[in-house]
Amino acid sequence: MKQYESAKLSIDQVIFILEKVYIIWHRLLLPSAYKRSMSMVLEEVFSRIANDILLLDDIAAEETLQLQRLIHLLFENLSSFLDSVLAINQTGKLQESPAQTLDDLIPSLRKLRKLADLLDMPLKSITAAWETDELANHGFKQSEVEDFIRAIFADSPLRKECLRRIESRYYQAFSYS
Repeated sequence: MKQYESAKLSIDQVIFILEKVYIIWHRLLLPSAYKRSMSMVLEEVFSRIANDILLLDDIAAEETLQLQRLIHLLFENLSSFLDSVLAINQTGKLQESPAQTLDDLIPSLRKLRKLADLLDMPLKSITAAWETDELANHGFKQSEVEDFIRAIFADSPLRKECLRRIESRYYQAFSYS
């Protein structure tokens, strides 16, 4: 629980800093520069969070739910920033219906959203998502998926089989190239 509180505090600090950046940049920068700059900052934040979670090597069941809650908390608190980035078109004007999606502007957003889903997904479903390229399409590498499975699920014949299937999918992709 202490680690959860520490992680929550860190996310609260990131949100606080981003709020301050928003206040300054939104008024100071041209809309197109604001969009580009805020997209880059948010990309770095989401990428770092996803990578830090994927680097964890042993995650208990309760911790997976806590991590999922933290990711959802982050998205809830940053929704206004995400909306502000999306609302500006290429000419720097506010637009009614955005031509670009947030996933286009901030690629790691898609990965972090999927990671939140993976945190309570059954092992067979994660394996199937890899086999259908769903996870690769969300920016996951084979090694990340394998390490994530090792961190979340206890060693078992099913885990070994799923890891073997993920590895064989990787080699199949190379043999078709």
